[in-house]
Amino acid sequence: MLLFSLTLLQASAACLVTGPLLWAMLSLAQRRWPALAAQRSVWLGAQLVLAAVFVLPLLPDTRQLSLVPEVSVPVFLASAAPDAPMAMAAPTAGLPSAASWLALVSSAWGLIYLLGVACAVWRWQRGHAMLRTLLQLARRRRLHGMDVLEVDAPISPMLVGVWRPRLLLPVHLAQFTPEQRQLVIAHELTHARRRDPLLLLLASMLQALLWFNPAARWLAGKLAWAQELGCDRQVLARRAPRQRQQYAVALVKQLGLQTQALPGLAFGGGRMAERLLCMRDGQRRPPRALRVLMALLLCAIGAASLALQPALAWAVAATPAATPVAALTGPATAPATWRNPLDSMRVTGFFGVVRQMTPQGHSGIDLGARRGTPVHAAADGIASVSEDARLGKAVRIDHGAGIESLYAHLDRVTLTTGMAVTTGQAIGTVGATGLATGPHLHFEVTRDGRLQDPRQWLAGLDATATARALRLRKEQFGH
Repeated sequence: MLLFSLTLLQASAACLVTGPLLWAMLSLAQRRWPALAAQRSVWLGAQLVLAAVFVLPLLPDTRQLSLVPEVSVPVFLASAAPDAPMAMAAPTAGLPSAASWLALVSSAWGLIYLLGVACAVWRWQRGHAMLRTLLQLARRRRLHGMDVLEVDAPISPMLVGVWRPRLLLPVHLAQFTPEQRQLVIAHELTHARRRDPLLLLLASMLQALLWFNPAARWLAGKLAWAQELGCDRQVLARRAPRQRQQYAVALVKQLGLQTQALPGLAFGGGRMAERLLCMRDGQRRPPRALRVLMALLLCAIGAASLALQPALAWAVAATPAATPVAALTGPATAPATWRNPLDSMRVTGFFGVVRQMTPQGHSGIDLGARRGTPVHAAADGIASVSEDARLGKAVRIDHGAGIESLYAHLDRVTLTTGMAVTTGQAIGTVGATGLATGPHLHFEVTRDGRLQDPRQWLAGLDATATARALRLRKEQFGH
C-alpha cells in the first residue's frame, strides 16, 4: 500500500508538470493557427494524454515504460522469510527521516486525492440533480415537426442525456422569430449528430480524475468551446448572410435572457465577442497535415512524460536480528535436479523478491508463457487439484519425503486428485486464474511445509530469466 501511495504521488507530480507543457504547446499552436480552437480532437487528445501520464504508472507491471533507473524505496523486513509478515522496524521511526516524511506525505496525498474525487463527483451529481428537477417540471411540445421539452425557467436551450439526448427549451424562446428558433434548434441537433454529449461525459470523467490539475480544467473548457464553434460552423455552412445575422441576433438575445448556467451543451455558452467574430469571418477546418502534426506532438509529450517517470521498487534491507534467507529455505546442498515444468522457460520473477503484488516476498518463481502452453510435472508423485481466489486453478504434487511442488494460475487441469503422475506428464495449461495480472505459471517448492528456493531444484533459471527479473533480485539480494 505504501508503494502505491508513493506511485500515486509521483504520478500526480508528473501530471502537474505535463500540464504546463501541453498548455504552452497548444497556446502557441492556436496563436499560429486559430482554426485549432474549433478542433475537438486536439483538446480531447490533450486531455487523454494528461490522463495517461497519471493513470498508466498506477497500473501493475508498467515499469517497462520507464527509461530511467528505478528508484528504490527502503523497506525493512522483520524477517526475510516469504511466510513472515513485512513490517517496518517501528511505525515510521525505523525508516530514515527522509523516507518517513515521504511515507507521511504520500499517505496524506492519497487521502486528499480521494476526497477531491469525491467532491468532484458530488458537484457533478448536484448539477445533474438540478437538470432532473427541470425535466420533471418540463412539458412535451411539438415544435418544428419534432417533440421537445419546454420549461418555464431562464435557462439556455440545451441537450439533456448522453445515449438518447432530449432537447430542453425555455419558454422565453417564443420571443424569438420562427427563423431564429429554427436556427437554435438546428444548433442543438448538430450537437447530437456529432456525439458531443458523449464527449462531454468523457471530459467530465477526466476532469474528476485530474481535479488537482489546473490544465485539466483549462482543456475541458477548450473542448466545450470547440464543440460550440464546431456546431456554429456546421449550422452556418452555406447559409445566406441574412440567416447568419439572425443566428448572431438569437445568440445575443439568449445571453440577455439567461440567468443560470447548467451542466450540458447549451446554446448560449462561450465568449460573445470571439464567437460573433467567428460567425462573421467564417471558420475553416485546419489542414490534415496540421492535425497529424498536433497528434504527433501530443503523443511525444505523453511518451516523454511516461518514460521519464522513474519506476519505484522496494529496496529490501533485513534488520540485524532477521534470520538469514538461506536458513529458512532448506539445506545448502541442492537435491537432484527436476525436469522444467515448461518446455520453454522464461523466468519473470524470482523467489523472495519483494514487489507490489508480493510485499512479503515472492513465494516461488513466475514463468511467463502464453495462455494454453502445456505444463508438465517436474517429478513423480501424487497429484491433488484445488481452486481458490488467490491461486486460481492449481495442482500440488506430493513427491514423498515431505517434498511438494505447486503449479498455480492454470487455465485448464488435465488430471484429478489422487492420480499418480510421472516426470514430464502434462498436468494442465498456463492461464491467468486467481490473482494473476496476466498468463503465467507460478511454481513453488516446499519441504516439510517450508518454502524452498526453486533454483535448488530447477537448473539454468538465470540463463532464461528476463533482465528485469535479474535486476530486481540483484537490487534486493546482491546477486
